Amino acid sequence: MSDRIHVLTAIYQSDRADRATNFTISLATMGAAVTYLIGTVAFYDKLDLLHWAIALLPLPLLCIAAFHALLLNLAAIRAHSILILEEALLTTTRTTDTHDVDHTHIGTSATERATNIHTAPRVVTVATLIAYGGIGLIYPLYTGLMLVKATRHLHTWIILPSTVYLALLAAITLMWRRSINNLKIST
Repeated sequence: MSDRIHVLTAIYQSDRADRATNFTISLATMGAAVTYLIGTVAFYDKLDLLHWAIALLPLPLLCIAAFHALLLNLAAIRAHSILILEEALLTTTRTTDTHDVDHTHIGTSATERATNIHTAPRVVTVATLIAYGGIGLIYPLYTGLMLVKATRHLHTWIILPSTVYLALLAAITLMWRRSINNLKIST
């Protein structure tokens, strides 16, 4: 049984480290997105110098959004894995003593109950929806703003980048939805 505990602990520590790294990368990508957004909007009146290339400006932001959606999905999967490992470790180390630890109040179980939109208190769920809803609005609004600005240079050709961006936004939205569904399995 000792080997089992060591193996489970090693996997658990690895998953916890990966989840922490994932969070750091997620914050960095959001910082990059905000910086890019502010940088391009700050020079909105000068964008006409780019002519048709204005239509390309949303692409890096959408790539960041897609990467962030993948990170969110990975975080949900990691949370599920950590919960399974915590339960296995607690089961393996559980004694017949009546003072066993209630796993719902420690570790990732407690964190998930407090922060997962499916189990968190309503105020946390609302804050989470505001954060992701804001992001969900900013990407299409920014894309639309840049396409409107590029229309003057592309005329009817604007339909091409518009179609591509609509498809990309739809794919990102579906990925976010999948991530949210993966959060359900971690509760």
